[in-house]
Amino acid sequence: MGKCEGGHRIPGWKELQQLPAQWDLYKRLVEGVPEGIAVKDVLVGNHWAYVEAESGCGMAMVVHGGRGLYGLYPKARCVELRDLAAQCVSWNFLEASVGVAALNAWYSTPENAAAAGMKIEEKGSNDGFELYRSQCAGKRVTVVGHFPLIERLADECELTVLERNPSGDDVPDPGCEYIIPHQDVTFMTGITLTNKTMPRLLQLSRESGGSAILVGPSVVPAPVLYEYGVDCMAGSVIVDPECAKAAVMQAATSGIFKHGVQKMRVERPGWLS
Repeated sequence: MGKCEGGHRIPGWKELQQLPAQWDLYKRLVEGVPEGIAVKDVLVGNHWAYVEAESGCGMAMVVHGGRGLYGLYPKARCVELRDLAAQCVSWNFLEASVGVAALNAWYSTPENAAAAGMKIEEKGSNDGFELYRSQCAGKRVTVVGHFPLIERLADECELTVLERNPSGDDVPDPGCEYIIPHQDVTFMTGITLTNKTMPRLLQLSRESGGSAILVGPSVVPAPVLYEYGVDCMAGSVIVDPECAKAAVMQAATSGIFKHGVQKMRVERPGWLS
């Protein structure tokens, strides 16, 4: 827990530990962030949340909505990284976005991601859907979140797209309860950590015995997620902090991957073998 001069304390790691067992995944992620790491800067742009800490920098996609108003300013820069990461449990999704970015300021630094087994394609594309296309051929595949150009998989597999705001052939996301337990491969947007649907989606995926792949810039490449059924974390790493920070400030969207941010992946050892 931290406090700015003249300000109110915000809930942190201490309060997170008091939450019931349903929050176990979040507790494990935050627990993995060491104590004593100072937060240096926090940015919330149109599309990305960015946290700079003594350990490095992390980002996550901005998610709006949820409960109440954003209440971290100006306190976010006055707490330790672990306490800022604990905001990932907030029901204000903008606060939770900052919390996930704080998690990535530990787990997704080049050093820690490399220690977890980070792989980067030589050309830097590392599109999770292309990389694992062969895993999908002829199988039942569900994608949680309507990613750009996801229809490219439809000719090769039995594709279902679950989406909160469905369009076209998308299935409303409550369909997860009926569909995911019968899938061979499930791709999940990293935003599911922010909006609190990830634990249940992973439970459903384990029922199927299929593969679970997390995709997107918000993905936290934490090996502890293997214990919850994750097979692959295809996220991002900030390789040029100043360039990435400027891109966030100037409302870059996917162009951020040309400005200091590199797509990467971490796979569960032995998964594909």
